Amino acid sequence: MANKKSAPGPAGDVARKIWLAGIGAYGRAFSDAQESLAKISDETTKHFEDLVQRGEEIEDAVETRGREIAKRVTTPSFSMEDRIKEMRERLKLGAVGGETRLDDIEARLGAIEDKLDQLIAAGAKPAKRKTTKKKSG
Repeated sequence: MANKKSAPGPAGDVARKIWLAGIGAYGRAFSDAQESLAKISDETTKHFEDLVQRGEEIEDAVETRGREIAKRVTTPSFSMEDRIKEMRERLKLGAVGGETRLDDIEARLGAIEDKLDQLIAAGAKPAKRKTTKKKSG
């Protein structure tokens, strides 16, 4: 048998062109995908850098505000005089040397004692307390 070489005819030519068109489409899609990826990568990097810059601005603003607040805050004093003064203020005893609530209490107690002395001098007998005796046992 003799080998016959078939020459590419119009059908073979069309098939080859279809094959080449498919490869061309794949190549174009691959190139487009690479360009899109590069563009997305560039945009992503740009967006990331914008976010980093914004974060740095916020961080600086927070630090500045924190320093301003720290300057206004006074550190508590731990001396004994300051502690006593603070305790008097909390108990509303007033400042040293001024009219104090303690002075008011002492004055009222003195008035009660005077009234009691007057009652005793007038012959009133103080009321006896009723006490209960413990039972042994």
